[in-house]
Amino acid sequence: MKVRFKRVRTVLILLVVPALGAFAALRVPAVQDWLFVEGVKRGMAVHADMTPAEGHLKVLLCGTSAPPPSMVRAKACTVVMAGKHVFVVDTGPGSANRLGLWRFPFERIEGVMLTHFHSDHIGDLGEVRMQGWVAGRTAPLPLYGPTGVEEIAAGVNRTYAADAAYRAGEHELDAAAAELAPMPFGLAEEAQRVKHDASAVIHDKDGLRITAFQVMHEPVYPAVGYRFDYMGRSVVISGDTAVSPNLVRAAKDADLLVHEGQSEAMRRTFAQALAEAGRTKLAKVIGQVGNYHVTPVQAAEAANAAKVRLLVFNHMGPIAPDNWLLRQIFARGLADVRPASGWTLGYDGMILDLPVGSKEIVERRVD
Repeated sequence: MKVRFKRVRTVLILLVVPALGAFAALRVPAVQDWLFVEGVKRGMAVHADMTPAEGHLKVLLCGTSAPPPSMVRAKACTVVMAGKHVFVVDTGPGSANRLGLWRFPFERIEGVMLTHFHSDHIGDLGEVRMQGWVAGRTAPLPLYGPTGVEEIAAGVNRTYAADAAYRAGEHELDAAAAELAPMPFGLAEEAQRVKHDASAVIHDKDGLRITAFQVMHEPVYPAVGYRFDYMGRSVVISGDTAVSPNLVRAAKDADLLVHEGQSEAMRRTFAQALAEAGRTKLAKVIGQVGNYHVTPVQAAEAANAAKVRLLVFNHMGPIAPDNWLLRQIFARGLADVRPASGWTLGYDGMILDLPVGSKEIVERRVD
């Protein structure tokens, strides 16, 4: 018994004494500072999946929710990395914070591309502009979009003029580099509004071609989607749209189609619940959004018609499918249209890697 007690005492001493020593060390300012510095160094290292790579076309979903709030999703935002090129499509509220948490190199962004000018697609423009500037961008950030993007850029620049002046003076930065530089590409003429079938190549360099194409989002006009072609791999981003033959043409034979989806069953039920709760104005708004969005089944039908390899849903609503029940409602009817291997629900932090020279689409989650 005495021998056993001595052994237990020895084990306790070996465990407790170092623990007490470590606890005491953690109360020493120098040790705290060292741990803090090491944590910052590790935390600020650029995530491997956030780094552009030659021979890879990568897509990062940084915002997958429709306008209603979600605890786990930001509003519309997609990053496309093609070789050394980095572009962001839409900057919905909350998306800049997501990218910051993932240690995204904002200074690498060559341009932001807007699909249209709804608030849930432009709400973080000011923050994306600022983050890239203070991280090292030395020129204004190009802002691509259809006609009207000039007003968006001018408005953001005016809104953040004081902010830019404060930071420029305090941190010895060039205030001019804080601004957005509008890069309008048209696609907004009234004559084009009849068929919504126009398109334009807006970037063609280093093996990357970007095409903007009109979609049907009336009464919102103009509204566009984007196709990225890089060394034989292709990604199409729908933006917000109703049924659009032009999107099917633009997405022909694409590897990946990132497409919005609005559940009609969920929308009707949501509108009814809001009305019964006395939220009549909001119920009316929700009741109308089905006029200029597509259902998940319609998105799958578009993917089938375009012979797309993989359909990934984003901008999901009217309530984001953040639990099992909502996912079941959102996906109703999809199994009748497209095999389960041909579609998936996007989420914030989803990375889709399309290596050049293969047909692979590798899915990863930002850790």
